[in-house]
Amino acid sequence: MKVDEFGLPRDLGDRLLLRWGKPEDAEELGQFNVRIHSDNPESPDTFLAHWTHDLMNGRHPTTSASDFTVVIDQNSGKIVSSLCLISQTWTYDGIEFAVGRPELVGTDTAYRRRGLVRAQMEAVHAKSTACGEMVQAITGIPWYYRLFGYEMGLDLGGSRQFFWGRRGNDKPVENETYSLRPATLADISILQTLYQVHCNRSRITRVRDETLWRYEMTETHPDSEIRRDVQMIETSDGQVMAYVEYRQWGTGFIVREFGVLPGHSCRAAALFIIRILKVKADELNKSRAKLIDNVSFNLGHDHPVYEALGNQLEQQVPAYAWYIRVPDLPGFLWHIAPVLEKRLASSVMAGHSGTVRLNFMHSQLTLVFAAGRLQEMGTYEPNNTYDADALFPDLTFLQLLFGYRSLAELDHARADCGPENVETAVLLNILFPKQHSNVVWLG
Repeated sequence: MKVDEFGLPRDLGDRLLLRWGKPEDAEELGQFNVRIHSDNPESPDTFLAHWTHDLMNGRHPTTSASDFTVVIDQNSGKIVSSLCLISQTWTYDGIEFAVGRPELVGTDTAYRRRGLVRAQMEAVHAKSTACGEMVQAITGIPWYYRLFGYEMGLDLGGSRQFFWGRRGNDKPVENETYSLRPATLADISILQTLYQVHCNRSRITRVRDETLWRYEMTETHPDSEIRRDVQMIETSDGQVMAYVEYRQWGTGFIVREFGVLPGHSCRAAALFIIRILKVKADELNKSRAKLIDNVSFNLGHDHPVYEALGNQLEQQVPAYAWYIRVPDLPGFLWHIAPVLEKRLASSVMAGHSGTVRLNFMHSQLTLVFAAGRLQEMGTYEPNNTYDADALFPDLTFLQLLFGYRSLAELDHARADCGPENVETAVLLNILFPKQHSNVVWLG
């Protein structure tokens, strides 16, 4: 059995074999994911099978069957555990960095607590690093992925809801000044501009080129979770002024992307979409037991539409969190050094020179600045626990790095976390200010 550079295939004992996925695994793996990940077995989430096929059929721009790991019980020949790696590119305040997203992580209940996910994580982490991916990011259940070097460090989701039944929220208009049509591939150029508008309050964003737009709009299964049903909003003279992407889910419509060109009314565009979706809801409700009664703007913690609609929105759903893993923290900090230096140059500590010592308990890091430039990074041997300019136990520093929590919030939440002197507090607040993110992930 020839083993590749990532140690696969690998005998895990008990007649369990870990290997990379193959195209012929798609059907079994699709059904496996539906069975393992459906919240309600009585109403299985069949979109998981479509998603699996989309990732394995060879048409995905970054992911194929060989980016899956599967564990086979050689006695039965069945797949008993699996996950995959979805590669993509994100930006940190405009600086691109490669990301590997583990997904569809699951194990048959009879095979859990045997280290099967850990073995697969080791393989995909090694593959991700070999591909030049500086960060791994995963969505998932509380606590679990901390076992594999991840920290909840980036906003995930967050929404506000608009209910038609609330007084004043269902006002008709005599004549619509806008129209809605499905986006076509010819719209990709303007969509790029509108997408930047949608993302402009987000520190971390995903890069989308024409290939990715084309795939998300046309190549995925219509019922797949990663399908993007993009719609263009036009003025009465046929000029595109906004875009929206939404899906019907449960008892509402979920708006996942929304961008309006400068010079046009975000409020007017949002109310137009709400009226259009009300018409769709009324039609669908004719055959539904649980009626569609709301539009959920799932646009993260901060988006212009929240200001535009004001207190017509309610039931704010707070953001959850991405798990973030940065295997080479100094390497990532060097990569984003231009951002750090730009922040410093426009701050009250412009031209700063000095060394800041960060103690992560399990390791230490020094950042050396000279005349406002990040000159070098290194480590040091602390004389005691408090021999540092700032303490960041475990992986808490990642929350600060990605803007998920401010220095004050970390200091408040963890008694053993935070700066040890005023100058360090001022410097870290400059280098790593809190800023929310809403990443439109690639699935």
